[in-house]
Amino acid sequence: MTTGIELRHFRYFVALAEELHFGRAAKRCNISQPPFSVSIRQLEEQLGFALVERSSHEVRLTAAGTTFYREACKALSQVRQAADIAARVHGGLDGVLSVGFFASMLYRGLDRAVDRFRAEFPSVALQLLELSTSDQIPALLGRQIHYGFVHSMTLPAEIAACELLHEPFLLCLPKTHPASGERVLKLSDFSSEPFVLFSRAFSPSYYDQVVARCLAAGFHPDIQHQVRHWLTVVACVSKGMGITLVPRALANAKLPDVHFAVIEESTVESVVHGAWLKAEAESAILGAWRRVVGQEIAV
Repeated sequence: MTTGIELRHFRYFVALAEELHFGRAAKRCNISQPPFSVSIRQLEEQLGFALVERSSHEVRLTAAGTTFYREACKALSQVRQAADIAARVHGGLDGVLSVGFFASMLYRGLDRAVDRFRAEFPSVALQLLELSTSDQIPALLGRQIHYGFVHSMTLPAEIAACELLHEPFLLCLPKTHPASGERVLKLSDFSSEPFVLFSRAFSPSYYDQVVARCLAAGFHPDIQHQVRHWLTVVACVSKGMGITLVPRALANAKLPDVHFAVIEESTVESVVHGAWLKAEAESAILGAWRRVVGQEIAV
């Protein structure tokens, strides 16, 4: 009974149900009114019942027409969804994307990038893997991840990168420290303080930058504790185990029992790059992720 119904019948009827005027509905569908009216009659004949009540003054939906309108909208939505999914598959936007990251990226907009990417590309399975910079490089080379966030460093020739952001280092003190509460401090005033740092094996760039900044202030830091994660560094400071220098993003974490202060006359910055294999540069999924990251995690 309904084998002659075509997709255009659904589109035409939805337009008529929303306009309740044959002329406006036909114009909306870019078709003249006579063939439009014929198509609506064909649809009713195929169904075997009336969908609209016509008079010289108005067009009204029948009870069956109201129900058919709701279902027709669903059918057209499913068709559009099927087309979108097929287009993503055709364009390579269907599959898995593995991204390496370190914890401080959560305070630099990574959450926004993830939410937006998943909303725009729901058929791509986005996976996050927490890794240090030193671990992300071999993970990229071994194709265990497709994209990584790395600190400024010399990269292998096989890896491409672009700068995403740069930010100053702040001095991080326990809330109980006598200098807590000051907005600007001289690093040289803390030459005798114990320091908490990343282990150099896990983040050589960060370690070397902090040491270099201290040397520029006239002292070598007394590094008493070395850890693997940013939040562990700040947690140690909060417990009074030492002080440290951290990128400004950590101040966004609203962590308790610590105080962040600007370092007077500091020119040292934390630099984050996005990195990927040059051999994967043409990947549609990777290109989409790089675009989203570039918009949500800005320099």
